[in-house]
Amino acid sequence: MRAKIISFVQMKGGAGKTTLCANIASTLSDSANVLMIDTDYPQSSLDTWFQIRNEKYEIENLQVATAKNLAQLQKLVRDNLDAYDYILIDGHPRITNITRAVLMLSDLSLIPLSPSQVEVWSTKHLAEIVEEAKSVNTHLETRLCWNRYRVRTNSAEAVVAEAKQLLKIDDLPAKLGNRVAYLDSFAQGLTVAEWHDQAAKMEIWSLTSGIQRVLSKQANHRIKTEAQVDKFAKGK
Repeated sequence: MRAKIISFVQMKGGAGKTTLCANIASTLSDSANVLMIDTDYPQSSLDTWFQIRNEKYEIENLQVATAKNLAQLQKLVRDNLDAYDYILIDGHPRITNITRAVLMLSDLSLIPLSPSQVEVWSTKHLAEIVEEAKSVNTHLETRLCWNRYRVRTNSAEAVVAEAKQLLKIDDLPAKLGNRVAYLDSFAQGLTVAEWHDQAAKMEIWSLTSGIQRVLSKQANHRIKTEAQVDKFAKGK
């Protein structure tokens, strides 16, 4: 069975997609073989995190590769479809041809979002591209992933309701709190599973379980051809 492809897309930096990718990839690697693809070149924060981790610890079932352009992304995905159980793609922090290609290659795309009206408004264009992608990649599932969520606040709940209505994308039930554990652990080449914040550990575990439930409901299907991906990536 080919790898399930999960991507993290957002058109603004600082949304938490790289931290999410690292934590979810590591959690999945406890019981599966996982490849992460970092497309945010030259920043390459995911690759840097992995190298720090690799220098300090023995890593099992988890690898990273960097895609500097569309051709490299396509090759990395296609060459590794049968070698891994999951391929996780950390997308660009803006809309590029790579971002559009990622949507075409994915089984599930996650959109990290903080409970802010401004962030919801700024994600409207991405939601439109997602809808466009779904007309071609009909198997694509997308979910909002709430990050830095303030529990039991009316303002956060109101933003969640507005986002679902405006963006027309469902969210995952698990929400990540506004915790320094995510950034502090990442800076050390660690995940929150290896940190001292039990609440953060449970959040990532619940989020990963939700992702697996979404993927388990998908029928097996082939990914789009190189020509189809290239065409959509170029906006044709």
